[in-house]
Amino acid sequence: MQWADNAINLPFIGQKNFVTLSTKATYLKKNGKDAEADALMKDALPMGTVTQLHNYARQLLQLKKNKEAFDVFKANYDKNPNDFTTQVGMARGYSAVGDYKKALGFAQKALPLSPDPSNKMNVEKMIVTLKEGKDIN
Repeated sequence: MQWADNAINLPFIGQKNFVTLSTKATYLKKNGKDAEADALMKDALPMGTVTQLHNYARQLLQLKKNKEAFDVFKANYDKNPNDFTTQVGMARGYSAVGDYKKALGFAQKALPLSPDPSNKMNVEKMIVTLKEGKDIN
């Protein structure tokens, strides 16, 4: 815990950013201090990059915290609405809460924004799965 505090607060080298705050929040969560961890993540979220927020939301999905994941995907999208990653995030978020129609719309918007063939192929698979009425997560 001291290392996490130092990374945030130590004079001259400590930095309050998404990585340091989310690291401390993870530690707090593992030690049963959920309320403290949640408050710290509220501070961290506005500092996160597109990728950091997307990855955090994906972690929440793995923990079956679908509504929380959706909220993070949505906040990321609101900050960066024309980004491939946030379009895919919204597809994942809506899929996680069971709205496959809206998820499909976001996946279709993401497809032409695909940065490379691998991502394009993944989004095409998402579209097929969503059209079948299945979760893409």
